[in-house]
Amino acid sequence: MRGFALMGACILVAGIIESWLHMRRLSKIRIRVHVNGTRGKSTTTRLIAAGLRAGGLRAIGKTTGTAARIIWEDGSEEPVARRANRANISEQVSLVRLAHSRGADAIVVECMALQPENQWVAERHMIRSTVGVITNVRDDHLDVMGPSVRDVADALALTIPYGGALVTAEGGFLSVFEQRAHKTGASVHAVSATDVPDDVALGFDYINFPENVACALKVCELCGVSRDVALEAMLNAEGDPGAARVLRLDCGLAPYVLVNAFAANDCDSTALVCKAAEAKTAPFTLDGLPAIVILNNRSDRPFRAGELAQFVAEEIDPQWIFVVGEAGRVAMRGLARGGVDRAIMVNLTLRRNTETVLGSVAERCPRGAVVYGVGNTKGIGEGIIQYFEANGVSL
Repeated sequence: MRGFALMGACILVAGIIESWLHMRRLSKIRIRVHVNGTRGKSTTTRLIAAGLRAGGLRAIGKTTGTAARIIWEDGSEEPVARRANRANISEQVSLVRLAHSRGADAIVVECMALQPENQWVAERHMIRSTVGVITNVRDDHLDVMGPSVRDVADALALTIPYGGALVTAEGGFLSVFEQRAHKTGASVHAVSATDVPDDVALGFDYINFPENVACALKVCELCGVSRDVALEAMLNAEGDPGAARVLRLDCGLAPYVLVNAFAANDCDSTALVCKAAEAKTAPFTLDGLPAIVILNNRSDRPFRAGELAQFVAEEIDPQWIFVVGEAGRVAMRGLARGGVDRAIMVNLTLRRNTETVLGSVAERCPRGAVVYGVGNTKGIGEGIIQYFEANGVSL
């Protein structure tokens, strides 16, 4: 028994020492930005890191999205190394240790916690941000942060810094954030899409929303970097691997244009990506091309599969709908509830090969098509994106 007690005491002491060392490292990094929200976190993290670098700061960023990356102080990047390909919020502690060892002036970290208690731990014990960002609040992850969207807002508010600043483009739940900020002593800086001219958002080689740019510019301003310097760097920065893009692939005389909304996940975000894609494709003649949808699904998100299927049926009104992925039956039922004629549904959930799926598209649309990729990136979605990127061009 004494041996177990001694072992427990040693572990406790080691934990206390490590916690003290972590806080000491944090104190040496002057600017700490914690980026949270339902959508746009990865892109906003990259924009802020680019802006801070342009302002002469040694800034290290870390994203968590489709493909987690560490973005070094020179702008180069590399994948986050993980055991068994599993993410864990303890990665943030490792990032702080790494940034401290490289003499970083600033870290820009995408929040990777979902459970409310983990979000609080990530902020108070791992990042202790000087500037917090909440991009938006959407109808997603209700199983973890819900059951309502208001509950999601309450959970995201747990990352508002103590004594620092909060930057947010979320207007609907601004009062929730202001109440929390009053308790933590944080100043609140609300931004909106109107703070960024439309032509700025179109200057990126991927679909970027002015709200993301507005958040990033305000953070850079708070950190002493001018708007013009920060914006130029943001426009030239590498986009996230999961960023929504419009890609064109020509097969002979037949053009196929992919609107990559696979990573949007929820209906509101999917609608925004599809609308933004119209501005990207406006300079090109796509009249007469049929609109089709590739609906990718995950078996662990059956509710979302059905919800997105119904959205596709009611809002896009495609000539063909190709169902791929894992939750084919759920998606087919959702399409039927949306009033889609079964004659335009093509269930390809048993075909996991990208070329086979695209071959089915070309067979039914030999003269080309505008292809809306929605649902989820995982699996066949990622394969389709990679195929268009390798063989097509970005619009």
